[in-house]
Amino acid sequence: MANDFTFAQAGLKIDLPNGFSLMSRADIDQFYAPTRGPGFVIGNAAHTVTISYDLKAQDIAGMNLAQSLKTFEQVFEQRLPGLVWKERKLLEHEKQQWLQLEFVSKSAGVEYYNIMLITPIKNQMLVLNLNSTLPEFPKAEPQLRAVMKSIALNVVVPEMITNPAPAAAVKKPAAGKKKDKSAS
Repeated sequence: MANDFTFAQAGLKIDLPNGFSLMSRADIDQFYAPTRGPGFVIGNAAHTVTISYDLKAQDIAGMNLAQSLKTFEQVFEQRLPGLVWKERKLLEHEKQQWLQLEFVSKSAGVEYYNIMLITPIKNQMLVLNLNSTLPEFPKAEPQLRAVMKSIALNVVVPEMITNPAPAAAVKKPAAGKKKDKSAS
């Protein structure tokens, strides 16, 4: 692990493996076509191992995640035909409950091993998906598990100014229009 990465909107920080970088929106749209991809994706250069994250508008803070596990399972089974479950459990990390859903699914003819983590945060649903192509998963798994352990919540990120307001313009007298003080 080499780089800290902070998802400011969620107050989330993770440690990334070497060589991972943020994918552009155009790459995300192409990678996840024909469906809308997650808000953000970080991946290796080949995009065969990725970490996606998004905040969804659903407020799941009041839900009992353990009791809701079956509902999440059913939704995933409906949306991902051919899904093969590997793990489904509730875990506690950073003093917060998370659903951990692990499964193999197929997209555009490629099989992926997915480790999905879901938790309520800021009246929304935080969804992290750490995944790898199935053939690459045995090599990527230790890195992805280390990312999971590195998750830090409630990280305060100072607000960044991306487009500072221009300084107030100082008006200077126009050339050749000096006021004549002698004519009074």
